[in-house]
Amino acid sequence: MKQPKFEWYEEDRQAMCTLYTEYGEFKGIASCHPDDMDMMSEKVGCEIACSRALIDSLVYERDCVIKPSLKALRQLYYSMKHSKKFNPKSYEAKMLWSQIRNWEIDLTMVCNMIATEKKILNDYIHTKEALYQNIRKQRQDGQN
Repeated sequence: MKQPKFEWYEEDRQAMCTLYTEYGEFKGIASCHPDDMDMMSEKVGCEIACSRALIDSLVYERDCVIKPSLKALRQLYYSMKHSKKFNPKSYEAKMLWSQIRNWEIDLTMVCNMIATEKKILNDYIHTKEALYQNIRKQRQDGQN
């Protein structure tokens, strides 16, 4: 994977991140809410955009690489299994089953990575919001 490319559009209040992976380009966009204009930050926007691009790339890998591969291997295995000449102890059957297990492990790992990244992003946004509210409250108390 190459280094991500970040773009910051201050007039549009948007940050964009482009991730380059072996499966293609994935873009993540973060827009500043109008209520948060006083706390708008390029770094925060780029962080959120990068996280969204990463989630998109993981979802693509899960849905367009791992699941179809696993489906094809399972189809082959179950087609072979119903043959009269099928030997479950043959090298081919064992290797095929091994590959199915490897893809299942990959699927589980990618699903866990997606869930973790979504939780990290959600926690990051909530933490920033709490920080912003605290700063706004202190500013307001300082003016009074």
